[in-house]
Amino acid sequence: MIRKLILSLTFLLLFTGLFGQKYFVTNQYVYDLFLMNPSAAGFNRSCVSINGFYQRQWFGFDSAPTTQLLAVQMPAGKNVGSGTYLYNDLNGYNKKFSVMQAFSVEIKLRENRRGNTSLVFGLAALLEQATIDQSEFIGAIGIDPAINGASESGFGYNANTGLMLRINQHHIGGAVTNILPQNNPMYDSEWEPDLSRDIHLHAGTVFKYPGRDVWFEPLVYYRQNSMEDSRLDVNMKMDVPTFNEDFSLWGIIAYRRALDHEFGMSLGAATTIGINYRGLNVGLEHQLGLTSAQGQFGSAFMLVAGYNFCYGNRTRSLPCSERDQMLNLELDQSPRKKRGLFRRR
Repeated sequence: MIRKLILSLTFLLLFTGLFGQKYFVTNQYVYDLFLMNPSAAGFNRSCVSINGFYQRQWFGFDSAPTTQLLAVQMPAGKNVGSGTYLYNDLNGYNKKFSVMQAFSVEIKLRENRRGNTSLVFGLAALLEQATIDQSEFIGAIGIDPAINGASESGFGYNANTGLMLRINQHHIGGAVTNILPQNNPMYDSEWEPDLSRDIHLHAGTVFKYPGRDVWFEPLVYYRQNSMEDSRLDVNMKMDVPTFNEDFSLWGIIAYRRALDHEFGMSLGAATTIGINYRGLNVGLEHQLGLTSAQGQFGSAFMLVAGYNFCYGNRTRSLPCSERDQMLNLELDQSPRKKRGLFRRR
């Protein structure tokens, strides 16, 4: 009954609207794909993942954009995944606090020794409290009709949906955000811009370099919103082993480009360097803006930290193949349960 309800709502939302997520959240999809597409909630059915993000821009400026985000993913049933995040964002005199809950339902299309093929549907709900302090906008009162010199706050809600096709280690999917119109009373003024609608498309895979335990995860992302703003991202993640099988290094290289002009325009690049020790991830991302406006404010940094609780008494420092994950789940669910399931191949 619950499965049918989730699937029905997903199809309804996909065809009746084109969710209110913020770009400072969805831009972190390379670390937690469900932040952008709810069908990726509980993407790894054999682990519970907890990730935290702290991002700060424009160092040296008071009240510079700063965001804290906590995301949790976990399996919630045989074919159901759950994803939850909380964020607190400060941007000048604007503050936002939000919670989102996403669920995914996976339908197996093929499952045999050659691998799996499945279609995954996702649905999420968002609650957000926004506040703006206008008490220090003295010079703008009477000039800008949207500024009255008082502190205002408002509560809003929205939803998003998405789907994804998974074929072994490969995946391709899409999500729709801003399904509902703006309903936060703080933004109902005629002077406020409309809430843009976004479409997100992505494709990625995971593969191991032949003969070596080095893993690559390419990911391509495209976003288009109702304001005719479009963007293309190309990302590459790499996991490298060390002398200690419990300890590995990882890194990400990302490039973002706007597609609104005839020849497009470079928006920015980012590099991340991190370590993984028995499932504990810590990384530092350096964001470099490539536009002239971004160059005036310097770079941005983001700290990433997370932990994976996986089946078995040991968590790998390197990714598992699809075959490994299937074997681990089968053994964990069997009466003759074994220990030490996550072994280095």
